[in-house]
Amino acid sequence: MAITINTDGVSEEQKKTEKFKRAYQEMYAQLSARGFAHVLSCHEAAHLFYFTMAGMKNYDPFPAKLYYNAKIDDYEGTLASIQPCDLTPPKTEKEAQEWLWAVLRAHAAGGVVARKLMPALPDHGDQDDKQRFMDLCEKMKRSDPSINPDDLWKKAQDAVFREVVERPEILARLEKFAEEELTPQLGLD
Repeated sequence: MAITINTDGVSEEQKKTEKFKRAYQEMYAQLSARGFAHVLSCHEAAHLFYFTMAGMKNYDPFPAKLYYNAKIDDYEGTLASIQPCDLTPPKTEKEAQEWLWAVLRAHAAGGVVARKLMPALPDHGDQDDKQRFMDLCEKMKRSDPSINPDDLWKKAQDAVFREVVERPEILARLEKFAEEELTPQLGLD
């Protein structure tokens, strides 16, 4: 297994320290744990599934990254992820509502699929996804103060569960895409 951990910005001198070596080993152990890379790739594939429904045609894959945080005098990292490149809300109100619902489900999808595939994981990787979801809901509340972000998060998770997890053929397609396409792009193969 060839795991990629991006360490751009970390000097050669820093890479010799015990702190860096420990942080790198911990991240590598997590990424190479049995089944984890597959679940992480499927998590990201689930995001892509719904972002594609929202009109996304392109995305950028990012391998895991380890960097020095001077505020805590230690290393932090981010796991491999995707970034949609071309999400543009449609012009009509009806299309905008459908687009928004796809985007909301896209944020919730990764954690739902990760829970299905590996329920025992202590973290299904949706803390940042939920924050992005909540930030989007706060923007929506400006035009509709009745929006309840927590209720919407639960509804989006439930919808993804029904649409993807309860339909084995869709989950199988996500897993195949994750394994054949996304895993290498994310540096998890």
